[in-house]
Amino acid sequence: MQVNIRRQTVMIFGLAASLTIALIVIATDENLRERLGTTYWVIGLSLIGSILLVLAGYVFDRTLVSKLREINQHTSAAARVSDSRDENLVADDPDEIMGLARKIEQMARSLQKTEASYRAIVEDQADLICRYKSDGRLTFANGAYAAFFGRKRQDLAGQPWSILVDGLAPWRPFDSWPESATFETGLADANGRACVIQWTHRAIKDREGQVIEYQAVGHDISVRKQAELALREAKEAAESADRAKSEFLAIVSHEIRTPINGIIGFSRLLRETPLNADQLGHVETIQRCGQSLETLVSDILDLSKIEAGRLEIFPSPFSLRDCVDDIVHLFSEPAWRAGLNLVAEIAPSVPPILHGDHNRLRQILSNLVGNAVKFTERGSVTIRLHGEPVRDELPGLALGDDTPYRLVCEVVDTGVGIPPDQVARLFRAFSQLDTSTTRRHGGTGLGLIISKRLCELMQGHIGVESAPGRGSTFRFDVLMACPRAEAAALPGRSASTPTGLGALRAAQS
Repeated sequence: MQVNIRRQTVMIFGLAASLTIALIVIATDENLRERLGTTYWVIGLSLIGSILLVLAGYVFDRTLVSKLREINQHTSAAARVSDSRDENLVADDPDEIMGLARKIEQMARSLQKTEASYRAIVEDQADLICRYKSDGRLTFANGAYAAFFGRKRQDLAGQPWSILVDGLAPWRPFDSWPESATFETGLADANGRACVIQWTHRAIKDREGQVIEYQAVGHDISVRKQAELALREAKEAAESADRAKSEFLAIVSHEIRTPINGIIGFSRLLRETPLNADQLGHVETIQRCGQSLETLVSDILDLSKIEAGRLEIFPSPFSLRDCVDDIVHLFSEPAWRAGLNLVAEIAPSVPPILHGDHNRLRQILSNLVGNAVKFTERGSVTIRLHGEPVRDELPGLALGDDTPYRLVCEVVDTGVGIPPDQVARLFRAFSQLDTSTTRRHGGTGLGLIISKRLCELMQGHIGVESAPGRGSTFRFDVLMACPRAEAAALPGRSASTPTGLGALRAAQS
């Protein structure tokens, strides 16, 4: 290539030199000037014009060759990028123009392959794919798009995008469109079938980052929407059925409680009348069965209230020792009949008066102590209570002049114990351990789940530590309050440090 350029340069400069010499000879020959007359000037001017034309042609040729070389280099780079895996790459041609033409032809073939591959991919898609300018007019639509709207592809080209025309898109033509967005539209296809289409809109840019056009891909999500609607309807139906069940349980429980109270009351009256030993035993059986049935109805009513979210906590000042004495007095006779030692231990640091819902606290203790007495054949059942004030203010807790107090209770028994794989089932509704001891004593399995929910309502937790043959320890903590004057004299700990069950487990470890 360089040889050809040098040859052309030598020939051009040789021609220019020859014309220059001829011009000098003619200009210096006075006889020739007199013989030619006016023709002399014509020949001279022609030689000057020829010299200038040759030099201008040389300059133009060099400029053109330089530009072609630059274009050739860019074309070669683009060809290598686009056809890096093509084995038929053209080598650099010594002729700039022919090499450039071959590379442009190669790039055209590569572009045709890319376009054919792109069209094959797009046409095989079941989604609706289209492209459009910023004025909203379509430049491309795949077969699925044309079939959905019942139009021919050639008829769609240049037409406004129907989503924009019908005002279904979040923007309008000539607005400032986002580079990417997702939205849903309700459409009817060519057969009149109602569909929900989810469109994914994005901008297509050139190498300089300028937006060329936009592309939208529409995916039919009608089946998913129908499934979501069916799921929502099923959820609403289930919630309605659950509310109806809870209301039914509440109504039935109230209706059953009235005759039960009558049975228990009249059995007590009958017990105070003169009876022989057999009759007294029958009356006691009636009273005991009535009390069991009353407990069951109360548990069902409480569970229905908890599930319906209508169970409330009513705090008031109460004596913790009186509350525990009531529990001990309630289970003293069953414990004595079972040969058990029932003990209650209250730490001296516990304030005599607490502010909380003592009825719910008594209900939790009654469930735990009742289970402990029921499943303990020998040994003892111990109730331990201690706690500590929470020095830091708790968010969302309005106690007035009182100080938050974390009351921790333990019910320890020496009973049969619980296998580790069965512990998780304890706090599930209507769940019982499938052991002979459980079946012998019976029960509905509602006591522990109610106790768990009550602890949560009082911002506490409940847990158990147990092993087969080694007894069980049920622990729970609830948040109550005590007067600030009494709390100031008690050792406390910040709410940011472990309290309740966490502190007990840490202390034991």
